[in-house]
Amino acid sequence: MTKTPIPPKDAERFSTVCQFCIVGCGYRVYKWPEGSDGGHAPGDNALGVDYSEQQPVDGAWIAPLMHRVVSDRDGKRYSVAIVPDDDCNVNSGMASVRGAGLAASLYQADGPTRTRLTTPAIRAGRTQDAAGWDEAVDLGARIIKAVIDRWGPDAVGMKFFDHGGGGGGFENNWAAGRFFFHGIRTRTCSIHNRPAYNSEVHAAADAGLAPLTNAYVDAQLADTILVVGANPYETQTNYFLNHMVKNLSGESLSLKKSAFPDEEVASGKIIIVDPRRTMTVAAAEQAAGVENVLHLQIEPGADLWVMNAIARIILERKWHDVGFIRRYTETQTFDAYQRSTLMRDRSVDELVDEAARRAGIEPELLHKAADWIARPKANRTRRRTLLHYEKGLIWGIKNYENIASIVDLALLTGNLGKPGTGCSRLGGHQEGYVRPAPLGGRPALNVDEAVRRGEAKVFWIAGCNPVLTTLRSGAIGDTLKQRGGLVADALASTRGQPVERRVVAVVEAMKQGGMFVLGQDIYPTASTELAHLVLPAAGWGEMNLTSINGERRLRLYQRFMDPPGDALPDWKIMALFAQRLHALYSAENNPEMARHFLDFDWTDDEAVFIDARYTFKGGPGDPMEGYAGVDYKLLRELGVNGIQTPVQLVDGVPVGSERLFEDKRFGTKSGKARFVPAPPPWPGYAAKVMRQKQQHRFWINNGRSNHIWQTAYHHRYLEFYKERAPIPYLEMHPSDAEELQIKPGDLVEVANDMGKVSAMAYPSDAVKTGHCFLLFGQPKGAAGDLISDHVDPDTTIPWYKGVWADVRLVGPAPEFAERISFKPQNVAE
Repeated sequence: MTKTPIPPKDAERFSTVCQFCIVGCGYRVYKWPEGSDGGHAPGDNALGVDYSEQQPVDGAWIAPLMHRVVSDRDGKRYSVAIVPDDDCNVNSGMASVRGAGLAASLYQADGPTRTRLTTPAIRAGRTQDAAGWDEAVDLGARIIKAVIDRWGPDAVGMKFFDHGGGGGGFENNWAAGRFFFHGIRTRTCSIHNRPAYNSEVHAAADAGLAPLTNAYVDAQLADTILVVGANPYETQTNYFLNHMVKNLSGESLSLKKSAFPDEEVASGKIIIVDPRRTMTVAAAEQAAGVENVLHLQIEPGADLWVMNAIARIILERKWHDVGFIRRYTETQTFDAYQRSTLMRDRSVDELVDEAARRAGIEPELLHKAADWIARPKANRTRRRTLLHYEKGLIWGIKNYENIASIVDLALLTGNLGKPGTGCSRLGGHQEGYVRPAPLGGRPALNVDEAVRRGEAKVFWIAGCNPVLTTLRSGAIGDTLKQRGGLVADALASTRGQPVERRVVAVVEAMKQGGMFVLGQDIYPTASTELAHLVLPAAGWGEMNLTSINGERRLRLYQRFMDPPGDALPDWKIMALFAQRLHALYSAENNPEMARHFLDFDWTDDEAVFIDARYTFKGGPGDPMEGYAGVDYKLLRELGVNGIQTPVQLVDGVPVGSERLFEDKRFGTKSGKARFVPAPPPWPGYAAKVMRQKQQHRFWINNGRSNHIWQTAYHHRYLEFYKERAPIPYLEMHPSDAEELQIKPGDLVEVANDMGKVSAMAYPSDAVKTGHCFLLFGQPKGAAGDLISDHVDPDTTIPWYKGVWADVRLVGPAPEFAERISFKPQNVAE
């Protein structure tokens, strides 16, 4: 049995937020010298708990995963315990399986996370040589300058994080944005999970909506919750359990009655649109009863038809919110929406029947969904419906129209700006976006293509791993290997020579098609292994950072330990490069270029936060993330519940926003919301994907798992998590598995015209026949190797969910596991 130390009464205490999903659960950190543990008596420990008594399941106990011993840079060793915070409104003391292991993810030189990047390195040939920051920054800055001077700023490409939580935050995002958009001024920019620098929800913005509109309490107040293309039990766990489930189970009934004394209230209903019978469906049925859960288990690409058919039914039955539409929307857009999207020239029965046929469901289910969303309650008051969506819709067949369809449904039913309503993303990462406006327009430039075509001479990758997760990821890996190999040889041939000669050799290699790659991360990845300059970054807990969660709750994530080795916060790395470029341009008497890299002289984390804050005015025009008037002092005082953005300045005092659009003023010039046309794609759309569908038997859906966060960058090293998904698993229907003689745990190969992936078979009736589900970013095999380079031409967002492939048996379990390399496919040793 593992004995977990107890924090002593005088342990240091820090307030923080989970580094993983967008929910942003609150946690308390206790830190004390190793061996100076507290006692069992309430007065002898920091939690004030009597540990001589057995603690209940939801008690204040500290599990083994919640404790680690760490070393600061002075060599002193400390115990650190990280436990969920009862006072946080988000999670009310609950911990997800990911958050409960926050302590396990901390750097330990003698533990499983010892693989962290700790020292800058310069790759020459096949080896990466350790270097100091001065040497690394000087070489990198000189090469970037040479590329700008010869080929122009657009020859400098980047793929960077844009999120909050671990590896992001307002501080690091602001520094990266200023460096690339005000400094280098490149248009060759992309975001960590897609090939361009763009919003995933352009249609919502065009309608006048922000991505995150509701408060989490609205999930407790809604009559109906609609979830499209998301699996919140596994991917927004405590929002689902601590808010949605309270509504579905009837636990929040008293809250509803007090909020809406003049309305009929009851336990909530939930509609889930998802091709899989996910854990969310099963958990919702357990909480609410099967009769209050409607699962629309659709076919891929049918979302748009389903959303529009539901909207048409609501319109035909006159359940739409006429008053809201007349007062708060541009009514001419409503007229156009009825014609272009709801197909008023066709009968409702004809439209519903076609939608049901394409979705593979019964027409009656679409009528039932419309009823739950919009049928007036007994006293003729309007139903309060909370609409949520995520990657299944965002990364579906047509990004722009998909998002427009659910936004239009919210406008049609007036479900915005009042308790129990909203139309929001469920989200992946927390948010921390604050950057100067990028150059270029819509659709955004496809950086993956610029890299493959040779247009990018520099490619800076930070906080992501495109060799694993972008579309056609195998091709990106091959490109980095081939084009990067020319530069690696140039650096090898000039090892030990003056930096000026090395730069000349690199530029000559670029003339032959070479590309210089910078990899900035906390762990070595398949991408950093192909980088010429490796830059070790500080992680969560190793710097002060700020982010907002899915209800725009801004908090301070306090630093409580030192970064490993020479690792630095991302903002500091960007500042070092900017300062060096300023010096290089100044030395050659080029003040115009030198001034682009001025004012990167921040002294600490808060200085960056305040610098970014000046982009906000504290008024109606601020974006969703606006935090005018906020500083670290205020956030320390507000603690784990923080303040909800956008922050308004009222007589100079920062005031938060519980939910958006309560004033019914939307983000358009008129201040009124717009209906955005959302017709189905035209015939022949996505032809290359449709050809793939004709050539291969199985649709390969892909996504996250409860236990594994994103690419498993932490969890691949932690036994508790790694043992649950040692390689990617492939869910397939038992009848399909039986036909192919595949048994549970067998090694299978998933292959199509893009590439192939090895996976472990997991027969399950959670998927339909002909459907499969693949864990998307496991380092031993990535769905990105199977995904074509098709993108929505209006938004440059990929159809990540549009994959068809064949599956074949390779061998039985379990002997194969050790034969699977941690390298993604198509990346050489």
